[in-house]
Amino acid sequence: MQTRRERVRQAAIDEIKSIAWEIARERGMEEVTVNGIARQMGMTPPAFYSYFKNRDGLIKALVIEAYQSFRQTLITARDSVSESDVAGRLYQVFIAYREWAVTNASMFGLFAGKPVTGFESPDPVVIEEAEKVYGVFLMLYEEAWQKGIIKTPGERLDLPDRYVSDLNIFCDVRSLSFPRELLNLIFRNAFLVHGMISMELSSRFSDLATDRSSFYRFQILDILKSYGIDYTPDDRI
Repeated sequence: MQTRRERVRQAAIDEIKSIAWEIARERGMEEVTVNGIARQMGMTPPAFYSYFKNRDGLIKALVIEAYQSFRQTLITARDSVSESDVAGRLYQVFIAYREWAVTNASMFGLFAGKPVTGFESPDPVVIEEAEKVYGVFLMLYEEAWQKGIIKTPGERLDLPDRYVSDLNIFCDVRSLSFPRELLNLIFRNAFLVHGMISMELSSRFSDLATDRSSFYRFQILDILKSYGIDYTPDDRI
């Protein structure tokens, strides 16, 4: 059980992060400064440093909070579908990906957008949180592969040797059993999904896809087809 002093300290830390997110939503993460937050809280900048060592410490805490929020959203979406329906779980996780990003654009941009000026990364703790997030996807892919839901990709003899080496290391470190051709496809589709969401948040293709949700859902179904999964969701377009 926390002591009163610990509760007061945690409340101050939570308020600092809340103000930082508010500033990020309204003016952008670059505008999150120690002086600005201290001023809003009615404290001196030196007092701020009793909660966070520096601005980097605050940004790091925000990145971790963003990753944790994202991961919990993906897990909730995954677990909303029966374990026997791996294709459905994959689909719902991808849908939750976009919905979370659109609802939490500042959080998404913090770890998936332009790096924040002055923030030194990567940090081991941040990397660990990122691994947990994308582990949700990788474990679903592994399960789908093991159950034969994903069809065997055609052999690719044209993959560059250095890239194949990187793929092998990636699989070995994470104890993934699927072939490198599948991992290549997973990476390609991950970049596609990330790109679609990033372009939507920056209003880059608003004229091309006026119904962005339907456009995204169609693309996710197309991605599933690239794995040999012909899936028909309950929320079909």
